[in-house]
Amino acid sequence: MKVLVFAKQIPDVNQISFDPETKRIVRENVPLLINSFDKKAVEEAIRLKENHGCETFVATMGPPQSKEILNDSLRMGIDKAFLVTDRVFGGSDTLVTSRILANVVDLVKPDIVLMGKYSLDGETSQVPPEVAVLSGYNFKSSISKIQIEEDSESCIVQHENESGLADYRVKFPAVFSVSEKINRARAIKEDVPPMYERIQTLNAERLGLDIVGSRDSPTVVTGTESIESGRSVEYLDYDDNLFDRILRIINREASEENEMEQVALDDFEESRKSIWGIALDDAEVSLEIASKISNLAEENGLNAVMVGNIRADLIKGMLCHKYYYLNAGESDVLAAEIAELIKKLNPKHVIFPSTVKGREVSAMIAAKLGLGLTADCIDVTIKGEELIQYKPAFGGGIVASITSKTSPRMATARPGMFKLVKGKKEFAVEEFAVTARSSIEKLNFEPVSSDFKPLGYSDTVIGAGRGLKSRNNLAPVMELASRLSASVGGTRPIVDMRWMPRQQQIGLTGVSISPKTYISLGVSGQDNHVVGIRYAGKIIAINTDSKAPIFRYADFGIIADANEFVSRFNDYLAKQQNA
Repeated sequence: MKVLVFAKQIPDVNQISFDPETKRIVRENVPLLINSFDKKAVEEAIRLKENHGCETFVATMGPPQSKEILNDSLRMGIDKAFLVTDRVFGGSDTLVTSRILANVVDLVKPDIVLMGKYSLDGETSQVPPEVAVLSGYNFKSSISKIQIEEDSESCIVQHENESGLADYRVKFPAVFSVSEKINRARAIKEDVPPMYERIQTLNAERLGLDIVGSRDSPTVVTGTESIESGRSVEYLDYDDNLFDRILRIINREASEENEMEQVALDDFEESRKSIWGIALDDAEVSLEIASKISNLAEENGLNAVMVGNIRADLIKGMLCHKYYYLNAGESDVLAAEIAELIKKLNPKHVIFPSTVKGREVSAMIAAKLGLGLTADCIDVTIKGEELIQYKPAFGGGIVASITSKTSPRMATARPGMFKLVKGKKEFAVEEFAVTARSSIEKLNFEPVSSDFKPLGYSDTVIGAGRGLKSRNNLAPVMELASRLSASVGGTRPIVDMRWMPRQQQIGLTGVSISPKTYISLGVSGQDNHVVGIRYAGKIIAINTDSKAPIFRYADFGIIADANEFVSRFNDYLAKQQNA
C-alpha cells in the first residue's frame, strides 16, 4: 500500500504583522514551519508504515525553501518526497491548488492520501475534499483514528464533528484530513542526517499542467485589513453589586440580540434570480443563514431560497421564500444532489454553514462544478453582480475581502455572525428525490456528553483554563454554566488533560466562537486561545495575575482566584433563586 501526505509550510501566525499603509501582510523575517495538522498527517503515515509496511510519500507545494519541511518529514521516517514548485503556480487559490495536487495523486497513485484538516494561515478546510473529488477518491474529514482492515481494501476511521464522534468504513482509494486528536508527532532525533537528496522537484512541465495560478484561480483577494482588539479593560472589584452587574452585562448582551424581529418577505417571483442558503443538520445555524440571505435578497431584488436536509417542521419561522428539502445525511450525497440542483436552477449566490459538514459539502460542490469558494466568512455583502466575502485569516487578526470570477458565487459563513430574524409567514416547501448513494458506510455515532452544550448554541460561553488547578473544580463551573444557560469550553491544555471533549476546545487548533458574552476562568490569554474568542461580544476575564495577557483582550477584568469566583457566583445565584 502507498500513503501520500500533502504538507504545507506556513509562517508562524503568532508573528505575522500587517502594514496599514500598504494594506499588506508582512512576512519578512517571520519563521516558517510545517502546518501543525500536516505534521500529524506525516506522523500518521509513518505509523501506517511501521504497522502495515506501507510505502510513504510526502509532497508540498510552494517556493524552493519549502523543501525544509520535506527534509524534516524524511528525517521523521517518510520514504520519498516531492517539492511541487513553479513560478506559474504563484497566486493559486484553493481550487487551483487542488487541481495541481490532484495531478501529484495521479502520479503517485496512493491508496491513502492524508492532510491536515486545515492550514493555520488560511483555515479553509477546502483542499482535502477538493483533491478527493478531482482525484475520484472517497473522502472524510477531521479524522482522529485510522484502522486498516484485514482485506487491505478499506479502513475504519473515526470522524469528529461538532456533535460527537462517528465511525465510518471507507474503501480505498481515499483522502482523509486529520484532526488534532489523531496522534502526537514524534521529535526528530538529532543524529538523523539531512536527506535533501531524496527530494524530487515537480514543476508544471513534469506534471503536464497548463496552469497559471493568478489567471486560473476563480477567487480574487480584493483587499485586506488588520482587525485590532478595540477592547479596553474595566476592572471590577468584589462588592455587593459585582454579580448583579455581571448578570446585567450578560442579559444586556443577550437581550439586544434576542429581541427577534419578524419580517414578511415580498412574494417569490419566478423571473428573479435567487440567493441560496444551505441548511445542514443544525437548525440554529440554518436560521441565521436564512436571516442573512433574506436581508440580501430584499436589498438586491432576489428570491431567498434555502436548500437542505432538515425537516421543515424543525425550522419553523425560518425567513425565506422557498425551502428545497433533500432527505439525505452524508456529505457526498448532499454534495452530489445540491450540485445537480445548482446546475438545474442556476442560483446567483450560495451561502453554506462553516460547520464540519458544511465545509465538506461546499468544497465537494466547488470541485465538481469548478467554482470559487471562500471559507469561514464573518460577513457577506452584495455590490452590483459581486458577492463580497469577508474572510479572516492568520488567526483572525487580518480580514480579506474576496470576490469570485465564477457563478454562482459561493461562501461558507461562520456560525453566530448573523442576526436572527423570523418570518411572519410560512415558506413554501418542495422536496426533491434523492438518487445519489453514499460511497462510505456509517457504522455508529457517539454524541458528545450531554453535560456539554455545543459552543455555538449559547449566548454565554464559560472558558476554563489551567487556573482551575484541578479537574474536581470543573464540577462547580458546570453548575454555574447550568444556572446561566451557558456552554463550557476550554483551552488546549484542559482538553489535552481530558477534562472535556475535544469539541469544546477554543482557539487556534480548536474552534472560534462568537457568543454574546465570554467568561474566562483562569485563562492566561495566550495568542493560540485568544484568536478563538476575537468575535465574542463582551469578554469578562478572571485571573489572579494582574499582568495576565487575557486582560489585554477583555472588556471587564476581575483579579481573583477563578475557583473562588465560581463558588461565590454560584452562592449568589442560589440565593437569588430561593429569594
